[in-house]
Amino acid sequence: IQKMSNDLKYWVGFAKIPTIGPNRLQKLTKFFANLEQAWHAPLSLLKQTGLEENVINQIIAARPEIDLESELEKLEQEQVKVVTLLDADYPRLLKEIYASPPILFYRGILPGADDFLLAVVGTRKFSVYGRQITVSLTRSLAEQGLTIVSGLALGIDSLAHNAALDVNGKTVAVLGCGVSQNDIYPVSNRQLAEKIIGRGGCVLSEHPLGTPPLKQHFPRRNRIIAGLS
Repeated sequence: IQKMSNDLKYWVGFAKIPTIGPNRLQKLTKFFANLEQAWHAPLSLLKQTGLEENVINQIIAARPEIDLESELEKLEQEQVKVVTLLDADYPRLLKEIYASPPILFYRGILPGADDFLLAVVGTRKFSVYGRQITVSLTRSLAEQGLTIVSGLALGIDSLAHNAALDVNGKTVAVLGCGVSQNDIYPVSNRQLAEKIIGRGGCVLSEHPLGTPPLKQHFPRRNRIIAGLS
């Protein structure tokens, strides 16, 4: 798998522990020299990081249950790549938001530093006018070389992705679930996801493989859509 540094498997491991979000991971990266040390740290050291007791207990309980090598193999099988906050190809604008996702899982090609990204999102149920204006605006923007970012949801999001693809434009789908073919939600947009990847775009998420589309993931996903754009 691409540049699977020794440390990367520990980033993936911590991503599998639901209570470890951007802010708590930052506490670990500040305290330990690297995430490998954090992963193997005893209880006494973890207590010095400033993490809450229940979170530390979750880390202690989760570590033996997570097979890091097998997680990397799964990523390779599903052709899922990983980029962390410390990598040069991590999206530049996304570093500037509050609580940047420490790790992104993606299939396809990440937008480059010179790409101009614009978010087009909206309601699931749209009017005739909403449909017309979304398609016409998105097409003309994509024709000018802008990369269209949206959330692969039903409604306006799907219209935006499809409008960009209609004019051979690039588009990025940000998900509130995992990015493997079987994770994609809604199921009716699995084909659209593959088309986005096939045309030089990507589907990405801060959630590891197998994460279901839980309600609380979507507001978090929206900060990534905004932050990329």
